[in-house]
Amino acid sequence: MSARTAPHLLAIDVGTLSARAGLFDARGTLIAARSAGFELMHPLDDHAVYRMDDIWAAVCAATRDVLAAAPGARIAGIAIDATSSTYFEADGARPLDGDADVICWMDHRGEAEAEEIGASGDRYLDYVGGTVSPEMYLPKILWLKRHRPQAWARVTAVRDLADEIARRATGVDRHSVCGLACKFPYLPDDTDPWRRALLAKLGIPELLTLGQLSEPPGRVGEVHGPLSAEAAASMGLEPGVPVGISLIDAEAGALGVLGGEYLRDVNRTLALIGGTSTSYMAWARDERRISGVWGPFKDAVFPGYWMHEAGQSISGAALDMALNHQPASPGPASADLHARTANEILALMDAEGPAFGARRHIVPDWLGNRAPLGDGKARALLTGIGLETSHRAFLEHYFATARALALQSRHVIEHLNRHGYAIDRVSLSGGHLKNPLLVRLYRDALGAQLVTSQTSEPVLLGTAMVAATAAGLYPDLFAALEAMAPTQTAQAADPTWAAAHDIAYGIYLKLFSTRNEIETEAKRLDAHASSSPAGAF
Repeated sequence: MSARTAPHLLAIDVGTLSARAGLFDARGTLIAARSAGFELMHPLDDHAVYRMDDIWAAVCAATRDVLAAAPGARIAGIAIDATSSTYFEADGARPLDGDADVICWMDHRGEAEAEEIGASGDRYLDYVGGTVSPEMYLPKILWLKRHRPQAWARVTAVRDLADEIARRATGVDRHSVCGLACKFPYLPDDTDPWRRALLAKLGIPELLTLGQLSEPPGRVGEVHGPLSAEAAASMGLEPGVPVGISLIDAEAGALGVLGGEYLRDVNRTLALIGGTSTSYMAWARDERRISGVWGPFKDAVFPGYWMHEAGQSISGAALDMALNHQPASPGPASADLHARTANEILALMDAEGPAFGARRHIVPDWLGNRAPLGDGKARALLTGIGLETSHRAFLEHYFATARALALQSRHVIEHLNRHGYAIDRVSLSGGHLKNPLLVRLYRDALGAQLVTSQTSEPVLLGTAMVAATAAGLYPDLFAALEAMAPTQTAQAADPTWAAAHDIAYGIYLKLFSTRNEIETEAKRLDAHASSSPAGAF
């Protein structure tokens, strides 16, 4: 079989600021990848929104560009992943502030609604770690109904972003169990999966009348539908190619790095997908309820398996913030400046040892704590900050931020291990692989073996596995994973730095506890102030 006639797989990944398209062969080898950007808008505080037409245009542009890099490639299957963002179809004008129709995953407008849902006592809470994050879909949907009722009245459908892209690609309106189980009040293992009593209690029972939400969803790896003629023309493809049921980007990133022998190591392996935010994915054969951790989600990726997802709302974006806002930063965030900063810090670490940055410590919750606390209102705590505005002060701050991300990852691992897991192997995926400082910190500070995979595009690779399954090249996702998994390398921790990070981890835990006590007292102050006359206590 020639390279031109051999089956190829098209993977589409829609991130926070761009759409990427990757072309793979049936063994998981990357042939080419291209990207196209789109605008993220912030019309109000805590609002982050898009226009769906912009996202779709970027998807089509990235796809055309990657196909041009491999002329004549035969596309056997397509699959799509995207961030956990929410699309609102509506009659007339776009229904969101800023002339938008997609709420980004990081939008926190629904904090009050999330707390209300969390206080409902509904059984749904058992499957989201006991609390509801404002990054889930229901708080945002509820906010829109209550704060923009006229706009809500025009909404005709609500879809996970990846499902909307699949709809535009095929003309078929169908939901993925991945998006429903992970982001909606939907429990796949129940006879009636939707938490209808909760929706009624919140005053939004009509949600299930919109679009196809009440219809049974598809499983990841099944066929969503064939590529439509209209979409094919826009993307530079032939119509009729099977498009797989979609999945969330973090889940795709996990698939790309779990490894070919994952079934043997299910309970010991954690996928860490680091980008703007960080997700931690683990699967179990049995149902486990873990406080502060989203899930367990039945069938969210692998049929019959329960998935847990922990997370950091801001991780890579925290390092962007260090470059964008620290007084002595050499310039705004860019891939090149992150790399140069990381390498400069690594040189100082090698020269000075654990004394470098020893006084600076951070609890890195700039946008709430997803895990293990599950508090969307919690905020970061920093120590060791003085009046210094030197370049070294900037480097120490960047280092302390990066180390805090690694130490909180260790906190998440220990929390999971106290609830039935035995994680001693962490597979790293996502943009954090491109930051050598983060890779070294994960290697030395996690308290578990770090595994890196020889693939430059693990998220796209995971989505290509879904495309291969939808195309019928493999009977199921596990078979696709075994056949297409990249070569992996175990990273050996540096014992000197591992010991130093043990000390830093103890400091982190003390600060975490202190911060939580402060938050509790601050809530008392907030309640007191809101119930008192202006200016009086």
